[in-house]
Amino acid sequence: MKRNISNSGISRGLTAKRSNRLFIAGLTALAVVALCATSCRPQSDDLLSYGQNDVQAYNDANSSFAGEFKAFWTAMNENYGIWDFEESFGTDWDEIYRTYLPKFEELDKRQTKVTNEELKALYKQITDTLHDGHMSLQVKNLHTGRYLTLTPHMDRVARERGTRQNEETMNATTLDKYQTTEVPAIYRTLAYDAASSDDIIIDHLDSTFHRVNRAAVAYIAKIDAAGGPDDTNNAVYESAKNLKTETDQMIESFQMPRSMLSAFIAIMRPLFNDLCTKYALTAQQIGAEMVPVEDMLAEDMVKTIRFALFDGNIAYLRLGACGLTGHLNPVYKQKPIPGSVYESYHLAVERVWHHWFDTIQTLHKANDLGGVIIDMRNNVGGYVFDYQYLLGALLPSGGWESHRLRVKDGVGRLDFGPITPFMVQTYEGEHEVINDRPIVVLANTNSMSMAENTTYGVKSQPNGCFIGTRTFGGLSALNPDPEAYSETYSGAFGVNGTTPIYGYIPKYVCLYPNKNGEYKPVEGYGFEPDIECPLDVDLWLSTGRDNQLERAVDYIIQGK
Repeated sequence: MKRNISNSGISRGLTAKRSNRLFIAGLTALAVVALCATSCRPQSDDLLSYGQNDVQAYNDANSSFAGEFKAFWTAMNENYGIWDFEESFGTDWDEIYRTYLPKFEELDKRQTKVTNEELKALYKQITDTLHDGHMSLQVKNLHTGRYLTLTPHMDRVARERGTRQNEETMNATTLDKYQTTEVPAIYRTLAYDAASSDDIIIDHLDSTFHRVNRAAVAYIAKIDAAGGPDDTNNAVYESAKNLKTETDQMIESFQMPRSMLSAFIAIMRPLFNDLCTKYALTAQQIGAEMVPVEDMLAEDMVKTIRFALFDGNIAYLRLGACGLTGHLNPVYKQKPIPGSVYESYHLAVERVWHHWFDTIQTLHKANDLGGVIIDMRNNVGGYVFDYQYLLGALLPSGGWESHRLRVKDGVGRLDFGPITPFMVQTYEGEHEVINDRPIVVLANTNSMSMAENTTYGVKSQPNGCFIGTRTFGGLSALNPDPEAYSETYSGAFGVNGTTPIYGYIPKYVCLYPNKNGEYKPVEGYGFEPDIECPLDVDLWLSTGRDNQLERAVDYIIQGK
């Protein structure tokens, strides 16, 4: 999960300030927070802001490992929103202070350099006990100057769920198999539509490399045929030769399978853009245009959206992440440059979603809809407003109470505001309400945050069913903007890459009803499926068939 991936499944991927506006409008930043509020240690009268680069708050932390630990411990003590939940697992935060402060004091006394590995290991001993499913921390090694990142939620899931997490990540079905006669008729697609930012980037880079390479070869041959370069064209000639050499190398690298190429997009795109800048004039002179790939395309959250209509009129939608808001919401809609590489992807995302939505409308009005499948597997979450384009597009307008919400209401460890209902937005335009057909959500260990909230939403419907494996367990809402820190004494402390410690922690705690009707966090655990169905990795690798998807189709057709 990369920078500023906030969610709450609440608001992932916009800039920090913009995601704050997306989540709740009208909040204003206050600016005070107490230095030390614990259940057993005296509180200071000096009020400091751990949400900013407050010189006094971080003064000792800049020069002492013990001071750094004290700042970290106090900031967590005052701002972490689920201490009552952690206490139910036996975590004693005061005992953590008593146990670990001497260890950090020993580091200050050492004559030898503290390595990054041993400092990170020490903090991991502390944070590995915590259950928030989003939290990440940065701690500066005062000896090496390097910032060390800790992601206890990722470590915990890998530790607890073993190979399943990696196995499930492998499933990125393209549905290609279900468009052939190699599978039973009930699994074949009647219609298919998809958009993928990775595919667009790969195609653009690959075609540009070949086109520019051909232009360079032709230009070099032309000059050679005329007797070789002279004073007027020698510089272009030499540059064209270099361009040919570099594009030769890129073309060779693109010989690997497309499924592998996607993993290298983050590396190849900047290399390609550098070539575009480096050879802009040369490309123009040899008659070949090189168009860089915009950041908007590479950073777009949706990544992949797929619609399919299966036999039996089952409408399927899959998202790589919950980023539809930037494409469909009039207020937050992206505005790509006309004719840009990103524009084609943006229009394709709109087209694919409308294909799914419009198909459901048409079939349901004709009483021909078999059911709906929303695929949230390996979806890392995103904007809470995406609810209206997923489950919310099947529910009545006017919003729906998804869960309850609790905020910090002071610097005391258990200072909470009142528990309030959290209403998600449902689709406001004219649409069919799908309450008489099965709605199935597919999710797995790597379904996170907003993907989990969508999963819970489907699971909560009378006609809903969750098929797959237990979700990740990262449900609380985040806002990493330090300027918004004191609204609820939480969200983030410190300044990323500036203060010696930085914490990206839950701002709003999401609560869900248990069997007794009590609203509790499910952080670090997630939601259990109604029908447990692990991915058959061997089937997927050997045939391209997806047993979880087929189980969802069977459920809709058979009703069980």
